[in-house]
This record gives sequence, structure tokens and C-alpha cells, in this order.
Amino acid sequence: MSLRKKVNLIIYRFRESGLEVFFVNNQKANTLNFPQGELAEQSPEDYITLDPVREEASGEQEEAFAVEGDWHEIPSLKTMLYQDAKQLKDKLKDMELGAFVSIKDALKDALPHQYAFLKELKDILRDRNSLRDL
Repeated sequence: MSLRKKVNLIIYRFRESGLEVFFVNNQKANTLNFPQGELAEQSPEDYITLDPVREEASGEQEEAFAVEGDWHEIPSLKTMLYQDAKQLKDKLKDMELGAFVSIKDALKDALPHQYAFLKELKDILRDRNSLRDL
């Protein structure tokens, strides 16, 4: 049994325009995705655990965690992604091309399973009275 599992990591931040989420630009597939990686079975305390969602195309159940911050400010994310540099070389290139987008734009352009993750994250943050200008 593996102590690590593959998950989506939703990085969010608050700006003057409101809530933004980070997407990775996969130029080969011409899609926007959340960063993915392996995470220990016990998630860090500051991560928000989101409900699993079934991905329509593959039928696989995907898990996601959310964390507040910027890509360049999250050492744990960098450590997670750099653990297997050879395998992740292309992903890291895509990460550098990624960008934060407003939650409204993210919800509009998200795939169905991504939409479910983002909607839940927005609801959780609203319940924590953290959101403004959504």
C-alpha cells in the first residue's frame, strides 16, 4: 500500500478583484489544468480537503486539496513537484506558463470535474467568511 496518492492541488489567492485560482497551461493538449502531484496520505493542516469528483472522460475518481498562496511562495508545493524532476520536467515548464484567473472566469471555463472542485472551494471559503468581491 502506497503512502502517497496523486491529487489535484488548487492554489488560490485573494486580490483586489477577488478570489483567483491557479491553472497550469498544458500547451501540448491545449488545456488548463490544476497542478497535480503526489501527496502523503495525511494532508497538511493548512490544506482544505475537497470532496472527490469523478472525471467524466476517464471515469476515474479525482481528489483535490486547496491551499492559499502564490506558486513562488509555497515551498511545500515546490518540494512536492521537484521530488521526481525527470518525470515532472514538462509539468514544471507548464507551471511557469500557468496563471491565476478570477474565480468567475475559472468557473466559466472549467471542465465539469474542475467546476465541482472550484464550487466546493468557493462555498468553503464563503462559509469561513473569507470571501469578498466574488
